[in-house]
Formats: sequence, structure tokens, C-alpha cells
Amino acid sequence: MPRPASASAPSQAFLLGEHSVLYGTPALAASVDVRSRAVVRPRGDGSILISSGAVDGTFRGRMAGGGVSGEGPEPLRQLAVGVWGLLRDLGVDSGYSIEISSNVPMGSGMASSASVAASISAAIYRSLDLDPSREELLDAVYGFERIIHGRASKTGPACAVLGGVIWVDWRDGEMVAERLGSPSLPLTVGCTGRRSETKKMIGLVSTLRDRFPNQVNSIMSLMGDLVRAGRDAVSIGDVSSLGAIMNMAHGLLSSLGVSTPELDRAVWAAREAGALGAKLSGGGGGGCIVALSGSRDGRVREALEEIGLRAFEAPISVDGVVAEGEVDEI
Repeated sequence: MPRPASASAPSQAFLLGEHSVLYGTPALAASVDVRSRAVVRPRGDGSILISSGAVDGTFRGRMAGGGVSGEGPEPLRQLAVGVWGLLRDLGVDSGYSIEISSNVPMGSGMASSASVAASISAAIYRSLDLDPSREELLDAVYGFERIIHGRASKTGPACAVLGGVIWVDWRDGEMVAERLGSPSLPLTVGCTGRRSETKKMIGLVSTLRDRFPNQVNSIMSLMGDLVRAGRDAVSIGDVSSLGAIMNMAHGLLSSLGVSTPELDRAVWAAREAGALGAKLSGGGGGGCIVALSGSRDGRVREALEEIGLRAFEAPISVDGVVAEGEVDEI
């Protein structure tokens, strides 16, 4: 008998390899302890209600064999479709009421959708008294991401599910995620407040590649080289080299057209305040930057705040998604 349950999951700071990971190169990201939380309560009538403090309105619908019907904000409708897919795969016909709260800025490039999807998935598994493997949870979250973004990386889902620093690579035509541990990286995130439209940016890069295939493929290959060098730097604790590699990566992302004057300004503000490296993080076109601070004195955060960004230190999350305690009936 399903019961109420809850779970929380961290978010992502994309260190290296965004965009290029969709073209066969590896990626490196950090799971950061800025989390979302989902509370799920079963509904015996097969209906689904989803609300979020970050979205105006509630999705109200019904799940059936062919999918989900109903009305409400599009981001919540997409989550409802993901819930329907998860329950279908589990052979469950119960409906759910789902309440989402999150400290992850939407559209920031911090993989807020993956964090929320991980929270929902883990809470539903807990509600059904199931104990999924991390790989099963990762596949479930990746299913949500493909609904939301179309073409999607496993980087955000892996950060949300596994915690620590994440390495994503390709094996037999499939993305495979690996946790590298949880090294101490002094990361600062600065959010512009302008949404990063991941799906739109992926399309922009794809169009550019269609026009200039040889040149864009060369950029992707070089980005892959930087990711591999970044992993080597992380493995030996060489934060200075990692910072320099992040700086180069930002330049390549700019050449693909996914940076903005606001992101570039934030990157330079962070570097001038002592960051060893700084770059846009995620899809681009808005969203946030991630800076590898040269110290933990707050100067990078303060510099980003001075130019109008919401900025915060982003500690590596040792834990990925966590199913929490029991939830009261209402």
C-alpha cells in the first residue's frame, strides 16, 4: 500500500564539457549542496496534482494507459509526464499529490529539473517501499530529463543521484556516469537571474554545427581534451590547473555562441577578484557562472554580488539523493 514519503536531492555546477558531451566527448561536473525536496502522497483515484513554490499554479490531471491529461503550468505538466512514465515502468496505477520546494534557481544551469526529478523519483520509490539501485534511479531521472529537454546529458541526473564529482563518458554509444569522490573544491556560483533555455541553446549549437561541421567538430574535440585534462587535475588536487582549464573552456563555449555579455562580465569579475578560473555553467544564454575561488575569504562572491548577481558558495554535496523520514497524511 503506497504511503506518503519525501526525498531531497542536490544540484549541479558544470565544471567542463557542457554541449560537447552531447557529441561524444566526456564531461566533468560537481554535485553541490543546493537542494530540492519533494513530498509525495498517494491518491487512490489515479489523479495527479503537482505544485511548486517556484511555479505559479498547480497541475491537475489524470494518469491513464496512454499518458497524462490535465491542465496547469507547462513545467509541472512535463513533470507529470515523467511521473506517469516512472509509475508505468513500475507497474503502479496509483495517483499522487506532489509538493516541490527547492533552493535551486530555475533556469540557472544548475540542473534544477534533474534535482527535482531525483527528489520525486526517490520519494515515489520510498512511498512504494522499493529500494532501487543508484543506476535505476539515474535511469528514472534521465527519463524525466529527456521529456523536459529533448536531447539531454546524464550529467545533471548523475549529480542529483550520486553526489560528489561526476565523470560522464561514452561507452558503446551510451553515456555512462561515474562518481569520482568528493574532493574539496572551493566553488562559487553566480546567477544572472536570466533563464538559461537549455533546449534552445542545444538547438543553437546544433544549427551552428550544421553550417560549419568541421570547425565545430574541432571545437568539440578540443573541449573533450580540456575535460580529460580537468579530470587529471582534480585527481591530483591541482586546483590551479583546473582553474586555467575552466578559463579556456569558457572561451570555447563563447565561440559556440552560448555565452552572453552578462555572463562574460561575471566571469571577468570573478577572475579579477582572485578566482583561479571561471566559466559559464550549463546550457548558457543566461543562467549562472561557476568560479573556482583562489581562497575561501568570500571575495569572489562579493565581487559577483557587486555587479548584481545572486552569488553563493557551493560546497560539494557528499550525498546524492536521499529519501527522508515519514510524512504525515493530510
